[in-house]
Amino acid sequence: MHYDLIAVGLGAMGSAVLYQAAKAGHNVLGIDRFDPPHNMGSSHAETRITRLAAGEGPEYLPLVARSHEIWRELEAQTGETLLYQCGLYIINPQESQEQTYNHWENFVERTATIAQQANIPYTQPSPAEVRQMHPQILIRDCDMAGHEASGGVALAERAVRTQLALAQKLGATTKVNEPVADIEFGQDAATVVTENGRYSADKVIVTAGAWMPDFLPTDKRNLLRVTRQIVHWFEVDDPTQFYPENFPGILWIGDTLADYLGVFPIIPDGIQALKVLTEQYDVATDPMSVNRMVTEAESAAFYQNVLAPKIDSVTSTCVKAEVCLYTHTPNDHFLIDYYPKSNRVLLASPCSSHGFKHSAAIGEALMQQATTGKSSINLGPFSFERFA
Repeated sequence: MHYDLIAVGLGAMGSAVLYQAAKAGHNVLGIDRFDPPHNMGSSHAETRITRLAAGEGPEYLPLVARSHEIWRELEAQTGETLLYQCGLYIINPQESQEQTYNHWENFVERTATIAQQANIPYTQPSPAEVRQMHPQILIRDCDMAGHEASGGVALAERAVRTQLALAQKLGATTKVNEPVADIEFGQDAATVVTENGRYSADKVIVTAGAWMPDFLPTDKRNLLRVTRQIVHWFEVDDPTQFYPENFPGILWIGDTLADYLGVFPIIPDGIQALKVLTEQYDVATDPMSVNRMVTEAESAAFYQNVLAPKIDSVTSTCVKAEVCLYTHTPNDHFLIDYYPKSNRVLLASPCSSHGFKHSAAIGEALMQQATTGKSSINLGPFSFERFA
C-alpha cells in the first residue's frame, strides 16, 4: 500500500509526527521496532524537564512554546495531564572549577538573557531565598540560581501514548515490533523495507532516536554519538512535599560534569519516589549492545556523591532505576534535515539530551515540511550545514 507519509520510530518525535499527519487528514503509517511507549530508547522514565527560556539558544523557544500549546490542546481533548508547569530552578556555581563543558557554562546567566529577550518571567533568587522557599534544596552560598515559573515537567510516556492513540483514532496505521531494515529512494516515492514487507510513501520521516546512525549516510554517522544514562527513583520521607504544587524541577549544574543533577517532582498518580539523574558523556555505546542493568553499586555511588549533598529528605533506598539513551551531535544542537541528495526522506535527531520538551512542535513542523514543503517554525538552524 502507498502512503502520503511514513514515520519511522514512534517515540517522542515520531508519535507527534503521526498524530499531526493524521490530524491534517493524511494517509500515514508509523513503524517502530518495539511497541511504544517502551523503555528501550529515549522517551521513557515518566517525566522530562521543560522550560521556555532555553539557554541552548533562541532558536529553540518557538519549538518549546508551541509544544506547550499542543500538550494543552491534547489535555483538553483527552482529559489526560501531560504538563505540570510547577516552576524550574537552574543552579550553577558562581565560578566553575571545570571550564571545559560549554553546554552548561554560565547557564543561569545564559538563560536569563534568553528570558529577557523573549519577555519570559525569570528571577534570580539568592541561595538563602531558595532555601527558605524549598528547604529540601541544599544550595550553597557559592552557587547562583535562576527560576522560571513557566518551567516544569512533561509526562513522557503519557504524551507518546496519547498522540499514538489519537492518531490511530484519526485513521493512522501503525506497525509495531517491526524493525526497519532499509529505506530505498525512488524518483516517485521512498520505500521502507522491513522483515514483514515493503511500504512506499511520498515522504518518509525518520525519528529513530539512538538508532538514527543506521539511517545516516556513512560519511555522516560520526555526527551522532549514543551514551548510556541512568535514571533513579529514591524513597523520600514525605512524597507530598515533592508533588508539583510543592516542589519544582531542578537543573543543577555542579562543579564538574560528573556533578550534574536533574531533579523531577513526584507525579501524584506516578511513582511515589523522587526521580533524579546525572549525565555522563565519556563512554559511548550502542542501542543493541548497551548494558540495560543498573547495579546497586551505581545507585549507591550516585546517592552518596551527587544526590545527598544537594537534596534533603531523600533516603538512600533506590526503589527503581532504568537506563535511558542520549543521542548527541558534536555541539549538542539538533539535526533536522533532508537525507543528502533526496527530498523524499527527512531525518530528525533532535536529541542531545534536551529534545523532549520540543517534540510536539517538531512533529508538527516535520509533518508540515514533508507535506507542504515549508513549516510554520523555521527548521533551518538544524540543518547538516550547522555541522560542516
